[in-house]
Amino acid sequence: MRLYITGGTGLVGGNIIRLARRRGDIEIIAAQYGPPPEWDVDYILDPLDMADTAAVRASIQRYQPNAVIHCAAILDHVWMHENRAAAWRATVDGNQAFAQSCAEVGARYVFVSSDWVFDGQEALVDEDSPPMPVLYYGFMKAVCERDIMGVAGLSYGIGRLAGVYGINYSSPSLLRKQNDVGFDLGNYVVDQLSRGLVAEIWTGPKVNDVAHPTLASDGAEMLLRLAEHDENGIFHCWGSEAVGRLQFAFHFADAFQVDRTLIAPVPTDPQVLDRYRHIRIPFRTVSSNEKTSKALGRSTYKVLDGMRDYKAQWDAFHGASV
Repeated sequence: MRLYITGGTGLVGGNIIRLARRRGDIEIIAAQYGPPPEWDVDYILDPLDMADTAAVRASIQRYQPNAVIHCAAILDHVWMHENRAAAWRATVDGNQAFAQSCAEVGARYVFVSSDWVFDGQEALVDEDSPPMPVLYYGFMKAVCERDIMGVAGLSYGIGRLAGVYGINYSSPSLLRKQNDVGFDLGNYVVDQLSRGLVAEIWTGPKVNDVAHPTLASDGAEMLLRLAEHDENGIFHCWGSEAVGRLQFAFHFADAFQVDRTLIAPVPTDPQVLDRYRHIRIPFRTVSSNEKTSKALGRSTYKVLDGMRDYKAQWDAFHGASV
């Protein structure tokens, strides 16, 4: 299989490339935007700006992939809110160019979406629940999903992820480790604990308090399976168990065998609240993954299983335990 990946220096994309390289039967083309990968590159790198739709089409036409996994995304919610036109070009217009180009060359298209297409108000959502985004990022993801469904002749899978944590094998220096109102706080917590520092867990207001955290390697395997699948639709590739952010942090302390007193629940930083004053955050998302598990032949990790695998990856990558 010839696999084309965007966001290959990111947490999810890097893990997909790592899995694909281990397979040995996959030819990899990785679109590159920004600094190059930090590991040895034995695959094709293609410089690409997602906002340049003509360049997107030319790249897909040039490489004629069998499948495309589009992981690249803008993650700065304040920037997106303040630069909506630029964010739209890179996210929505770029996605449309990828989808149409995949249809033209007969490639399977996998688009990485988010639990933030939901408003966080329903007791339970599943793959068929209608989206109800409350912030620009979620709105753009929902538009992308809908646009994909409207491309004639396209084989597609929309793989939603949530609260991704793990090791960025391709570009360790690019791993995001800062605290935030979203559920992508796992790498911040581990970074603090591994250095014996207190990890402050914002408990509100304006936080994503409950979600389905996803170990990057686990989500990457689901997305790779989705690229080799033939069913069209939406798939919940995030972790199979929901958890609150404070309990999530306590699980990290237990997994890394450090004192739970290093986890400090505190109110959300006032400066962060000011930055996010015009941006709504989904409070909780609890989901069923049953449809996805049946279609792709496996369930994603529950919380503690993901922690154990991550700890093993951490020890192997860093050479020592905390």
